[in-house]
Amino acid sequence: MAKITRKLYALATELNLVERGNPEDPFHQIVYRITGKEHVSELTEKEEKAVLKELLAYKETDENPQKISERQKDKVWKLIYRLCELEPSDAKPFDRLSSALKKILNTSCARSDPFKWVKKKDASKLINTLDGYVKSAERKAKNGHK
Repeated sequence: MAKITRKLYALATELNLVERGNPEDPFHQIVYRITGKEHVSELTEKEEKAVLKELLAYKETDENPQKISERQKDKVWKLIYRLCELEPSDAKPFDRLSSALKKILNTSCARSDPFKWVKKKDASKLINTLDGYVKSAERKAKNGHK
C-alpha cells in the first residue's frame, strides 16, 4: 500500500468516514465522487492527491463557510416535502433528496448527513432546480394532471 494511500485511510478514519467492511462508507463515496473508482487501490497519484485535498478541506472545519448553510438545508427539505405532497409516490423524502442530489449536483449522500458534500454555491443550484420542480408540479396539480 502506497504511503499516500495509508495517509488517506488514516485521515478518513480520523474524520469518522470509514466503516469497517462497508465498501460504500462515506470515505469510499468521496473516492467514487471524485475519481469514479470504487477502490482506493486503483487510484493514480493525481487522483490520490485530489481525494487528499478533499479530506483536508473537510478536516479544516465542519462549519466551513463554503458549505451549505442551515437555512439552505431547511429550504431544500421544505421543497422536497412539498414535492412529496404534490407528487405522491412510494419514495421517502430522503430517497427523493438522494435522487435530486445525484441528478442535479452529481453527488451522493449519506443518510447520517445528506448535505455533507454540498457546497454553498451548489446549494443555490439545488434550491433553484427543486423550486422549478415544485412550480411545475403545482401547475400540473392546478390543471388537474397527475
